[in-house]
Amino acid sequence: MEADKYPKPILEKEKLLLDSSLIIKRDDTGWNTPWHFHPEVELFYCIKATGTNFTGSHVSQAEEGELLLIGKNLPHTRQTDHSYYQRHPNETPESITLKFKENFFGDHLFSIHEFAHIETLLKNARRGMKFYGQTQRHVVARVRESQNISGLSALIQLVSILDTLGQSQEYFYLNADISLEEGFNSDAKKIEQVFHYTTSHYSESISLSKVAALTNYSKAAFCRFFKHYTRKSYFQYLSEVRISNACKLLMEEDMDIAQVSYSSGFNNHSNFHKQFKKMVNLTPKAYREMGKKSSSKPVFNA
Repeated sequence: MEADKYPKPILEKEKLLLDSSLIIKRDDTGWNTPWHFHPEVELFYCIKATGTNFTGSHVSQAEEGELLLIGKNLPHTRQTDHSYYQRHPNETPESITLKFKENFFGDHLFSIHEFAHIETLLKNARRGMKFYGQTQRHVVARVRESQNISGLSALIQLVSILDTLGQSQEYFYLNADISLEEGFNSDAKKIEQVFHYTTSHYSESISLSKVAALTNYSKAAFCRFFKHYTRKSYFQYLSEVRISNACKLLMEEDMDIAQVSYSSGFNNHSNFHKQFKKMVNLTPKAYREMGKKSSSKPVFNA
C-alpha cells in the first residue's frame, strides 16, 4: 500500500463517548485499525482471531480468549493475518470491546478509599496489562453479560469488572514504562506506515533503506526515530513479528519446521532457531510439542 493511501492516524475520538461513559462493541472493528491512541480506557476480549497485537512497544500473537486492558493514550493496533483470512474467507475475527472514560463515575469517585485499587489499576493500565487464570475466566463471563445490558446497569457491571481486575495478581504488563504516548500524535502516521509494511512483507527480505524511505528519513535518522517511539530497534521488532507468525504456524499449520522458518521470513535456519529460542525460551520443536500436550497454546510475548 502506498504511503499516501494510509488514513491519517490522529487522536481517535469515539463519538458515542461524547454523551455516554461506556460503549460496548462486538464485531471485528477492533482489528486492522490505524496505529492510534485515545483518552478512553479499553478492555479487549478476543473471542477468536488470527493476527498480531501491537501495544506500545509490545508485539504478541493474538490468542483466543485473551483479555487485555489498555490504558488511556497508549498507542496500539491489532492487525489480522491477511494471508490466513484469504485462505479462510468464511472466517472473521470476533471480539468484544468495552471502552470507557477513566472518570466514568465522576471526578471524585476514586478519592473514596474503597475505590483506590481501581484508580491504581487504571494508572497501571497505561502500560498495557494482560490477565490470565481465574481472573480472565471470571471477567470474560461478565464481559459477555455486558452485551445485554445498558445504562446504569452496564456501569455497575463495569465497576464490578474493574474491582476484580484491581484485586487480581493474575496479570503481566505489556510495557516497561508508561511514557509511550508522548509525541505519537505528530509521528503516528510514520509508525503506522512501518507497521503496515512490515506485517504485509515480513516473509520477504526487508532492507533498512526501504523502511526508512517510508518515513522520509535517512537510515540513521530512522533508526533513532523508531527506537525512540518503540523502545527497540527496527530489526528487533521485525524479528518479533516473524517469530509471532512462526508460533502461529507451528500450532495451526501442517508444515515442517524448515517450512515454518522460510514462511516466516528466515532464510537462515540456524538464525531462526537462535531467534526463536531467545524470544520464546523454547526451541521450535519443543514449542510445537508443548502446544500438542496442552489444552491451551503456549504464549509468545515479546
